[in-house]
Amino acid sequence: MTSIQVAILFPVILFWIMLIVQYGLWWHAKQVANAAAAEATDAAQISSGTAREGEDAAMSYVAQSGNLDNVTITVSREPTVVTVEVRGDAPQLVPGFDWSVTARSTAPVERFIPEAER
Repeated sequence: MTSIQVAILFPVILFWIMLIVQYGLWWHAKQVANAAAAEATDAAQISSGTAREGEDAAMSYVAQSGNLDNVTITVSREPTVVTVEVRGDAPQLVPGFDWSVTARSTAPVERFIPEAER
């Protein structure tokens, strides 16, 4: 290869490598958001749980796992269902693209039913 060919191809190869690493960072951030949403749902769906406990569980998980910036956690606990949405931004290695992630989790609220009513 001539030096001109290398000078043209080398930046392209580096860009593709950066895209591969960026995809890995985005995928990991997506997995962290999914797991944080599941943690929040687990904490808020028990009969004595609250939306605040769900938010705290998700924030604790995100703080331990990292890889998410500008995290927004929304927990909605209604009488029969808990809905959680976690939004955040993945680390940005390749500029010019929006690398945000969103995860949602929904589950029924656990409730105790006496044996006589089952």
